[in-house]
Amino acid sequence: MPPQQVTRQNTRFLNREHTGMVEFANRGLDIAGCLMAAALVTVLVPIATGSHRDWFLLVLINVFINMLAFQQAELYRSWRGRPYSDQFSRLLMAWALASAITWIIWQYMDLYTVIAPPWFAGWLGGSLLLIGSQRAAFHMTIRFFRSRGVNNKRVVVYGAGGLGKSIAGQVSRSPESGFQITAFVDDDPALKGQSIGPSPIVGGMAVLSATLADQQPDELWVALPLSATQKVADILEVAEAHMVSVRMFPDLIGLTLLNHSVNEMLGFPIIDLNVDRMQGVNHVIKTLEDKILGLIFFVLALPVIGLIAIAVKATSPGPVLFKQRRNGWDGKPFTIYKFRTMHVHQEPDGQVTQARQNDDRFTPVGRWLRRTSLDELPQLYNVLQGRMSLVGPRPHAVEHDHLYKQKIEGYMRRNRVKPGITGWAQINDLRGEVQNIEEMVRRVKHDLYYIEHWSLWFDLRIILATILKIFFSKRAW
Repeated sequence: MPPQQVTRQNTRFLNREHTGMVEFANRGLDIAGCLMAAALVTVLVPIATGSHRDWFLLVLINVFINMLAFQQAELYRSWRGRPYSDQFSRLLMAWALASAITWIIWQYMDLYTVIAPPWFAGWLGGSLLLIGSQRAAFHMTIRFFRSRGVNNKRVVVYGAGGLGKSIAGQVSRSPESGFQITAFVDDDPALKGQSIGPSPIVGGMAVLSATLADQQPDELWVALPLSATQKVADILEVAEAHMVSVRMFPDLIGLTLLNHSVNEMLGFPIIDLNVDRMQGVNHVIKTLEDKILGLIFFVLALPVIGLIAIAVKATSPGPVLFKQRRNGWDGKPFTIYKFRTMHVHQEPDGQVTQARQNDDRFTPVGRWLRRTSLDELPQLYNVLQGRMSLVGPRPHAVEHDHLYKQKIEGYMRRNRVKPGITGWAQINDLRGEVQNIEEMVRRVKHDLYYIEHWSLWFDLRIILATILKIFFSKRAW
């Protein structure tokens, strides 16, 4: 493996796994700051006997209000490439709001005898000092490592004109932002072979797909005029096929109506066009959900798994498990496990024949497994491996992905999250044999709806509905 590829994989690991932990760590530091300030006051101020419960309750209320205020102030979003002065001004305003609400509660509960006004003010001021200093130290550490190439994000820029050059200059002046422009793509043939700083201009739209495959960037930045709408649509289509997040740096002079929906990075306005949602705390919650519930379901299902394995082996020759390569998160292939439901047979190269309702390839036990969906139980192991989720878009055969991504717009967006054992499409009876392209379009729409509206409660609802669908689905076979 070439050294450059090793570096790329390590960077991807840091971006995917650790970026979310930065947000998670910020929450932990904020809570710790509140509690440390309260602990200091508890040591310095004798709390009256019998008042410890009220004091402890007031501290917990303050922590809860702070978390809500900080969330609303967007203090837990990614601050990569954004001014830290904005972060700390938001922190000050959110803290002031939370402190005012805490003061009202302190007044309402008549807690003067528990903590006097000077110590009350000192507690709130101390929490701000601790939270602010901890955040400053934490982010200075992150910026230090990013300026030395750790946790960098690789970027390809489409557009090598004046805006593209300005972006490149700002990136070079802000190494702490953690961005590394690896190449420019531009449709002007006169620019091909030139470079902007250390980044080469490789060509136009014709080489975009090959460039993304070669560079494997984390993001694709579009620096084109707003009038280039068709070009942007074409760029999005190519980027989706390579599972690359897309951001646009538009020229918004005079377009004030767009300001409310535009973010800012490196001093430039940007529009998020196609960015992962399953990051940060969302990623942590989803991972915990899969690990905890997946382990519980796996342990509970072990006796059933053992009995099914014996039945499959005893009733037909061949392996107990059916294994197949499918595309997973970000389009990375993995091996999916299912109980074998068909007699052993050989498929033609590059072809996967869909299972039909009265397929004569089914074994007697296999037909029952299909009807109850118990053939999917081995995928609990895929979940514990981290390659699948309990809930998500169902992974299709690689050959089917190649077919449908050419025919259905947005098909590859399904791979922006981990594939699931069950999903929103499945509990809506969109499963089984696909008889026409319209049926697959409906499934894709349901999958994209799930990705856009994901929440822990949505997942739990789907899991509960799936249990009922095992016995009552009309498409379960």
